[in-house]
Amino acid sequence: MTQTVAPNQLTDFEALAFFTADHASVESGKAYVSGGFWDQLNLPAYPAQVSIYLVAVIRVPSRAYLEDHQITVGMIDADDTILPLRIEGSLRVGASPHLKPGDPTIIPMAFPLNGMTIERAGDYWFVLSIDESEKARYHIRALQVGPVPPATSAAPDGESDQEE
Repeated sequence: MTQTVAPNQLTDFEALAFFTADHASVESGKAYVSGGFWDQLNLPAYPAQVSIYLVAVIRVPSRAYLEDHQITVGMIDADDTILPLRIEGSLRVGASPHLKPGDPTIIPMAFPLNGMTIERAGDYWFVLSIDESEKARYHIRALQVGPVPPATSAAPDGESDQEE
């Protein structure tokens, strides 16, 4: 589930969406997503490398047009330990000709995380910040799953299954 910070609609950036996907791309102002909104990794062993995407859709208020803004995506674990994943970028937006004065702009983004290492099973959060202000978190759980051992039939009280 995405957790977002309540914005002031007129003056604050807002994360309209922030989630995981198997694949995502942005073309012509649209986010194309395949296998999106999952929150569980089922892997046989850890540490494990995974390749996933994070998708963010940001509402940029008009007061922020034509200024440089920093976008950061990070990751924390259940102990609030900051993990080595860190994506940084800058954003500068101008008003599209079709917008009325004061209208916000919607910006979709896709972040590829190719070969990201998950050290152990547990709970993790991706954290999206703009200008050092947290805007959203997305929780995932990494589970260790393996083959189910075959069922064995034990003979009661030391009796043997063999015929005599």
